[in-house]
Amino acid sequence: MGISFELYKKKVKGAFIGKTVGGTLGLPYEGDIRVNEVSYYNPVPTKMLANDDLDLQVLNLEIILHKGLPVSRLNIADIWTKHIVDSAPDEYGVAIANHKLGINAPLSGIYRNKFTEGMGGAIRSELWACLAPANPTLAALLAREDAATDHNEDGIYAEMFLAAFESQAFIESDIKKLVDVGLKYIDKNSKLYNAFSDVIKEYERTKDVLGVRKLILDKYYSDNWTNVIINLSFILLSLISCDGNFDKAICTAAALGYDADCTCATVGAIMGIIDSDKIDKKWTDPIGEALVLSENIVNAHCDKTIGEFCDTLMCVSYFVQEYYGAVTVKGLSNYKHLKMPTPWTSDYKKLYDWQIGSKESLLMHTPCMMILKYPEKIAVVPNEKMEYSLKVVNINSFDIKGNVYFSFPYNFTADTIHSEFFLKVGESIEIPFNVIVKKNVKRTQNNPMLINLEICGMRFSVEAGLPISREWKIKNEKTGEISFFENTSSFFTVPQGSYSYAIKLNATANKLSRVSCGGTRPFILKINGETVYEGDGTFYVPTFHRDNTWKEVKLHSFMNDIEIIFPEYNEGEFFLGFSTTFGCSEWLDAMEYYSLNENE
Repeated sequence: MGISFELYKKKVKGAFIGKTVGGTLGLPYEGDIRVNEVSYYNPVPTKMLANDDLDLQVLNLEIILHKGLPVSRLNIADIWTKHIVDSAPDEYGVAIANHKLGINAPLSGIYRNKFTEGMGGAIRSELWACLAPANPTLAALLAREDAATDHNEDGIYAEMFLAAFESQAFIESDIKKLVDVGLKYIDKNSKLYNAFSDVIKEYERTKDVLGVRKLILDKYYSDNWTNVIINLSFILLSLISCDGNFDKAICTAAALGYDADCTCATVGAIMGIIDSDKIDKKWTDPIGEALVLSENIVNAHCDKTIGEFCDTLMCVSYFVQEYYGAVTVKGLSNYKHLKMPTPWTSDYKKLYDWQIGSKESLLMHTPCMMILKYPEKIAVVPNEKMEYSLKVVNINSFDIKGNVYFSFPYNFTADTIHSEFFLKVGESIEIPFNVIVKKNVKRTQNNPMLINLEICGMRFSVEAGLPISREWKIKNEKTGEISFFENTSSFFTVPQGSYSYAIKLNATANKLSRVSCGGTRPFILKINGETVYEGDGTFYVPTFHRDNTWKEVKLHSFMNDIEIIFPEYNEGEFFLGFSTTFGCSEWLDAMEYYSLNENE
């Protein structure tokens, strides 16, 4: 179904005006898990408040303008490596750290990530809806490509749901019908789908907003107030209970708390798409039209106002709809004063041929697509044969013959260092290889494998990260038994009982760092014999900026003794990581870990 250009333009602007109004209203309640009385801005602002809800969509649009189509999870990685400084909360920090190690999407959203169900993807949905209006399938597909960079499963489904919902809202205003459209893009066995079902069923039965809120918190509780199951349920609840009233919708979202700036901004955007005329000037006059980005966003060549941003988006939308063969806006062809790079492939379906939860990393687009498939453990474990596979896909319009050469870090060995291939148009080949690392290798996280692709006498190179496990010395405090454990992530499970875990850390220089530690069982963290942190296991949000999960520590220039004492308790999970000390902190992966195993 088509839509006129004038109506399209009105709805796009409505989406982002509603987004900025809602984000500004909700920001003072961000992280507040109480129910509040909300009827208007408090305090009344003089401009829109900067928010990652809009920041990241501005950056995504710039990436499309710079690198062209199709929208790709590999290109979106520029957000994490080129545009954010001094601030890396939650899943953003994981994405930044993983991409710096050469681990790309979708694996970048999985490895070391306890925020796969965070709100950071869901809040980026409006861009894809506006680029693909009245085309929920395309909007959800583009949202999936985006969300995979820093999320998995429900964190991805959340952005797909909202993008599809908002895309359909360009031609449909019935909230129930829009929910049905969005639900088509969520796994019916997922927590998110079940939570939505609970919200709809309970609200229809009781019409009690706070009662539904309590049900969701009781059934889907998380220590993390940015959890997407809770917050998307609040978004849905605000929409189905608002009776089409913009004010009521955004105030309900803000009042319900938790990630209130994000929920309120998304509700505002949806209501703005459905009918922007219902956004009263009392909301827009105080914040104006200036586009305000967060201070930690850098290298953004963006527009100065929300209106200009919407104009740019609509120009790009023409190229998106033309490229994907799904033109839904009548007269949009006259609105294309921007130039776009020539698409780097006509076969986007090959690019999007991946499964949510896949432990693979997209390394290269051209001259052919290369995808590295990781073993189940992801990180290399010394003295174990780790099985990898490199998939090469010919997305050109001609046949190709070439060679692949592998070069591994020092002390890493493999059974394959060269492979020759011939691929017809659209064909692919998988090159399996096994990697083995010596037991006494230096335990650094940054271990780049170099892959050289040679075609027609030309060589193209790309690096892929091979993280390595850390070996902990474990003492059973009851029996005195000593054992060793290879931890392949930043998290590990401590069995029932009483134990101490020990390892050495080389900080390479005298360094002030944040140490974040936490778990679902009590513990005592000691660094160089000094107790740094004691946890009771009642709160577990493994990140570097929540007030009660980190401490600043001074690390020695060489070896530091790390010991974690776990008193008698049930089985539980534990997290330990180090970060910078400023902003929301960035992961420190440059430090080296040494085992206490005498055989190392």
